[in-house]
Amino acid sequence: MFWHDRDLASDARAFLATQDRVLSYAEVFDAGETLYRGCSRGVVVLLCDRSPETITAYVGALRAGLVPLLLDGSAPPAATARALEAYRPAYLFSSRGAAPEGFTPLARLGGEGVLFAAPDPATTPLGEDLALLIPTSGSTGDPKSVRITGHNLQSCTDAICDYLAMAEDRVTVTLLPLHYSYGLSVLHNTMNVRGRIALTELSVLDRELFGYLERQGVTDLAGVPFIFEILRRSRLPEGLAKSLVCVTQAGGRLDPRITKHFLELFSGTGTRYFTMYGQTEAAPRISYVPPEAGLEKLGTVGVAIACGRVSIDGDQEGELIYSGENVALGYAVGHADLARGDDFKGVLRTGDLATLDGDGFITITGRLKRFIKLHGTSVNLDHVESVLIGAGIDCMVVGRENRITICYRGAAPAEVRDVVNRNFSFHPSTLGLQEVDTLPRTASGKPDYVAALAAYGDAR
Repeated sequence: MFWHDRDLASDARAFLATQDRVLSYAEVFDAGETLYRGCSRGVVVLLCDRSPETITAYVGALRAGLVPLLLDGSAPPAATARALEAYRPAYLFSSRGAAPEGFTPLARLGGEGVLFAAPDPATTPLGEDLALLIPTSGSTGDPKSVRITGHNLQSCTDAICDYLAMAEDRVTVTLLPLHYSYGLSVLHNTMNVRGRIALTELSVLDRELFGYLERQGVTDLAGVPFIFEILRRSRLPEGLAKSLVCVTQAGGRLDPRITKHFLELFSGTGTRYFTMYGQTEAAPRISYVPPEAGLEKLGTVGVAIACGRVSIDGDQEGELIYSGENVALGYAVGHADLARGDDFKGVLRTGDLATLDGDGFITITGRLKRFIKLHGTSVNLDHVESVLIGAGIDCMVVGRENRITICYRGAAPAEVRDVVNRNFSFHPSTLGLQEVDTLPRTASGKPDYVAALAAYGDAR
């Protein structure tokens, strides 16, 4: 597995780079082993950010045989509390040294990183193959997680590194959260070839970002649609443009016109641009568009990665079915599910409607489930709705990519916003509120989400 020791020369290579320090693989491995020394196998919650401490705690947990549960370190306390209640972990790590009441410090890492022992850990046995838990719904506190094995991670990482032609001289950067499977995958790919990853909390909106990437000699840039929408309006520094080897986009549909812009921008420069598609349940990659087919297959999400295959549950259009070694074990909604075996058995029903052309290229045409992406982060609309209803808000929640709308009645707008802000971390630009006299219903009395989205989807 890519998180295990290799030869001395490989593990002496630079791994994590920031503005002011560089850590080798050996240094990260040693620090992780010290952090978890004496810890028995159990779930460790990681309150994630993009710091060396978070990555050290993550890698150390994998090496020690613990099961990391990745949570957004910036999520509202109520969201974190729901996950802690559901999973009752044995440990919690925070790079900022903060933990809920009752957690006891066990070990320190770096300046502020602290590993805590939990006050009331569950005694549920963990499945033998269980290696990682990633929530399905970003930072909303929905306790549903994907149960992933080490073999899932390694098989998917090998396939990605193959089509990206990854090598040890690559310098990657992720502008994405590490609790998000795409951001985590960038880390895995880098480790697999013993490359270097440039760490930063800067975003694509920060002017200093490009200068930092140029100084680090970044070769690989990964982003979600929002990032590429911003990059389209920016001019890459000459040094960064020359150093880039590979640019990847995933995390939701990008306007084909923007994809075309980048394919043409990088054409003939030596930089390869990949459109990709995946789900956390596939650890996390399903398909990619080879750069040489980018313009011809514009609008598709490509062909299946090497360790899997795809099919359509239908004649011309139907649910996309993915089968492969990287398909996770299944889901968990709490600690009682962590002893479960393989529910998926290598087959993932994606919930996406799709077509397949004669060359095996996939085009996503719609969605079966009530999930949307907010700037690359998956959000379960049913969970958001249930939290609001539980707080006394009579509502329906609908959405489309990068937009969520709450239709409500019998409450003040400030009351609705207060519940949202206490439980979620949605950016204001993605949220709309619509007061209604009557919530739309179908003839059978069920919520009419189609009608609500059509009528109120653009509410502010």
